[in-house]
Amino acid sequence: MNNQIKSKPKQSSSSKSLYLLIYNATSFLLWSTVTLRAILLIPALASHNKLYGLYDALFQFLRVTQTVALLEVAHAALGLVRASPVTTAMQVASRIMLVWGVLTPFPQIVATTNAFGRTQQGTTGGPIALAGCHLAWGITEMIRYGFFVWKEGISDQVPSWLMWLRYNTFFVLYPIGISSECVLMYLALEPAQDGKTGYDWLLKAVLAIYVPGSYILYTHMMAQRRKILKGKSKAS
Repeated sequence: MNNQIKSKPKQSSSSKSLYLLIYNATSFLLWSTVTLRAILLIPALASHNKLYGLYDALFQFLRVTQTVALLEVAHAALGLVRASPVTTAMQVASRIMLVWGVLTPFPQIVATTNAFGRTQQGTTGGPIALAGCHLAWGITEMIRYGFFVWKEGISDQVPSWLMWLRYNTFFVLYPIGISSECVLMYLALEPAQDGKTGYDWLLKAVLAIYVPGSYILYTHMMAQRRKILKGKSKAS
């Protein structure tokens, strides 16, 4: 009886680890596909002044990939991972807002389709900001999910190069991502105002909390970095 009781937590832990491994591996593959395609497309499109074509080429896949990340809020809330549900929700919400609340209803800020069905340049700066989101989000998530896959599926001892990427690249990628998101949200204000639904006030409210929200998330990541590096130095 005692042996059976003791085995239950082990089985539960094993099931949780397997689920998280599958989730992280799937997310890694999705983000790798988005990111590598963007890396190949962006220089080619930019060289022909057709960066607006990135929207038609990748946005639908980007939207699905980013929407999958909503599961991370559930993971934190259910205790499957050691992460704050509030911080996780803040990190996911801004991107969900951008793909579903900005780019889906207002694609004209990054690309437009004329009467002949041909994609044309959108609002000035929109395609560049979209490219910034693709690269900043994609590289960040490839590193993050790759880190988790290594820990869940290979070893708790993560290679030093992967550890360095996980806790240092955000210094550059996070500002690029945040600034790109703000640009796209700002560009969406005009078409939102044209709709006369008051939706532009929601976008303005989101923009207003971007500064304090970004500061909270950025300092949170820096605190995590200090904690990990401090623990690593003690272990060595």
